[in-house]
Amino acid sequence: MTDMSVIEALRVLRNACGIAKGDKIEVVKAPSASCDQYLPRYIGYWGERIGKTYRIRCMDSTPGRFSLEGSHRYNIPFDCLELVEKAKPEPPPIVVGGHEVAFLDDGIRVCDISVKKETLREILKRLEEKN
Repeated sequence: MTDMSVIEALRVLRNACGIAKGDKIEVVKAPSASCDQYLPRYIGYWGERIGKTYRIRCMDSTPGRFSLEGSHRYNIPFDCLELVEKAKPEPPPIVVGGHEVAFLDDGIRVCDISVKKETLREILKRLEEKN
């Protein structure tokens, strides 16, 4: 058996902690000084976030850490987080005429054609009337 490097171990532990992109988490503690060489500068930053909930933006490139939504500058180790709610899996894409449907705030777009919600409602209404 080969020895695992610290970096590999942190990646394995982060991946096994059960937290993933989009999950809702709570910051339960600030990073320890032993895991963060820059901690003295950011202790207030993380201290103010203890007890607050965030969504996971992504797995950070730093081993063992996550980036949180609304926290574009700093990342936090997995052991400072507690899972609150798993993200709902994204449904599979809808493809029309070989083009994926893009869902917008006010409608959809397919192949550079936008359709507003009001138009979609009218389409659905007419489909229902036919049945």
